[in-house]
Amino acid sequence: MPYFMERYERDCESKIDKVCRIVESLPMATGTAYGLCDSWFTCKSVIEAHLKKGFHLIGGLKTNRVIYPKGVGIQIKEFAKYIEKTDVHLVTVGRKEYWVYRYEGALNGIDNAVVVLCWPKKAFQKQGCLHAFLSTDTELATQTLLEYYSERWPIEIFFRQSKGNFGLNTYQVRSAQAIDRIVALIALTYLYCVIGTGNYCPLGRRLKEVRTASQRDKVAMIYNAAKNNVPLTEIFAKLKIA
Repeated sequence: MPYFMERYERDCESKIDKVCRIVESLPMATGTAYGLCDSWFTCKSVIEAHLKKGFHLIGGLKTNRVIYPKGVGIQIKEFAKYIEKTDVHLVTVGRKEYWVYRYEGALNGIDNAVVVLCWPKKAFQKQGCLHAFLSTDTELATQTLLEYYSERWPIEIFFRQSKGNFGLNTYQVRSAQAIDRIVALIALTYLYCVIGTGNYCPLGRRLKEVRTASQRDKVAMIYNAAKNNVPLTEIFAKLKIA
């Protein structure tokens, strides 16, 4: 569910500062809890903001980040070149299998964390197939770490659906107030479609149901109007195509 959406203002606050402020607004974790983020936000200040609220952070890492195996600084993508098939093992996440290598130690600005290097099963050491993930919870199993991180994928789906179905990338208003209203309407529409009818339903299926119902209502209106000899011009007016 979309817990919080806020417009980004480039000249007012950095994205990192905005994320830290949002994290500070969360309630304190009462048990083991994790924040999930992509590689843009996996940094010291975001990690510290999560830790202050009792959250561990699991985030993507850019492969040019520097790690320190045996005290030697090296970029992840360069370190990965030395990893052999005997150094990795397979894990299953969802229905897919991945070769993984686990590193625990320092990164630039981070004293200690787990970093998992990951390749699809059929793409070990292939160009462009390396992905890296970080967890501040060093006790977390590698497979569990990847499974937890995969839970942030619905955020990307939400953005794609908001652009494809709710006009997030096609609106023509310019004022800050108008954009804020669009963002609020998108969140409310999403909530209505997913839980607003009393039970949970995936957005795609609910949209199909709502659109089908709307088309049926329109056809029923035209049918009843025709039965009652309503003039065609009045039907056009009701459909706003006069």
